[in-house]
Amino acid sequence: MQTSLLAKLSVDLLLPKDSLDYLIRSAPHRYKVYQVPKRSGSGMRTIAQPAKEVKKLQYWVMENIFCNFNVHPSAIAYVTGKNIRTNAAPHANHPYALKLDFKDFFPSIKAEDFLQYAKENEKLQLQEADLRRLARILFWCPRSASEHRLSIGAPSSPYLSNAMMYKFDIDISQYCALQEVIYTRYADDMTFSMVDKTMRSRVLEKVLDVLRMLPFPKLEINSEKTVFCSKAHRRMVTGLILTNDGNVSLGRDRKRNIRAQLHYFVSGRLQDSLRPHLRGMLAFARDIEPAFIRRMEQRYGKNVISSI
Repeated sequence: MQTSLLAKLSVDLLLPKDSLDYLIRSAPHRYKVYQVPKRSGSGMRTIAQPAKEVKKLQYWVMENIFCNFNVHPSAIAYVTGKNIRTNAAPHANHPYALKLDFKDFFPSIKAEDFLQYAKENEKLQLQEADLRRLARILFWCPRSASEHRLSIGAPSSPYLSNAMMYKFDIDISQYCALQEVIYTRYADDMTFSMVDKTMRSRVLEKVLDVLRMLPFPKLEINSEKTVFCSKAHRRMVTGLILTNDGNVSLGRDRKRNIRAQLHYFVSGRLQDSLRPHLRGMLAFARDIEPAFIRRMEQRYGKNVISSI
């Protein structure tokens, strides 16, 4: 006889079943909610962070259940060993690109979408009651809302979003492969690059068609962030610059900022409180554009760079 999700959680977390059942039933409402400015500078983003006891449940699910969920290779964000450079580099040698963005990506993925996905997942051998328990553990219910949705702030949301997009990624990747188009997705940001500039419009139509036919989740394209770009203008992918010689760059502004901070450090004028930030920028630059770090080491000395 198959052991229930509740029984497994009870044994692993050392909690009585009745207490655990109450915690799971109330989990969608145990979130701290606050607003932060969007990186674009326009508007605010709602962050819903689960309470400590809910996070504990989510981490258990991540360790014991998420191994049954597939993530497509085109999904770059939240994947170990991949970063924004991994997302940008495949597009560097193509002269034309299309960038698309999902509108309200995480909140658009609902608990009912997950239940439909889980029922179709042959690896996930769980009863209906346990699937609904999983949904309560993983999804947030805002006040005055009837639908449970994926929250920005839960540790389980990033990987789960990738899993939920698996069918979309398959459909789009297969189409792009036939059309000799490169496709990557970094969370809600999609990038397509190609040699034939007319493919940009055709890819956009294909994405819209796939979204219309997709049973779950129901997503929309943010038309305000749709960008057609080419080598004739600056091409930026997930914050990195694609150079016309086929490389990925930090961009002049970032490098100018790092050089200025290094100059302040060498001259003894960098505030101690800013040193961790500079250390982080150097680590980031080493991952993205190692040649730039080598130039800084030649200029200031390896010992200076490593001492920061």
